[in-house]
Amino acid sequence: MTSMLTSSTESSDSPAGEAEIIPLLRTQIDAIDVGIARLVAERSRLSSRIQTARIAAGGVRVELGRERLVLEGYRQTLGEDGVALGSAVLRLCRGPLPS
Repeated sequence: MTSMLTSSTESSDSPAGEAEIIPLLRTQIDAIDVGIARLVAERSRLSSRIQTARIAAGGVRVELGRERLVLEGYRQTLGEDGVALGSAVLRLCRGPLPS
């Protein structure tokens, strides 16, 4: 990523030089956001398959012990704010309650 940011504007200390890089950085962020959304959608599909298999085997839909492990992973990687993100991901991936 550093090589993408190396340019003639980098050597300039002016705010205008820094402002020129903003569209490039925003494009990179947008691509990451698309990737995150795709990964969460894939995680949701996998979670649905696990839920279906678990229920078919007589188990529960949501395994709270597993969710605690997932949240701990988010906490270790991203700090306390990661727990909020992990909770949102888990909510999205649980899907609607079966009817």
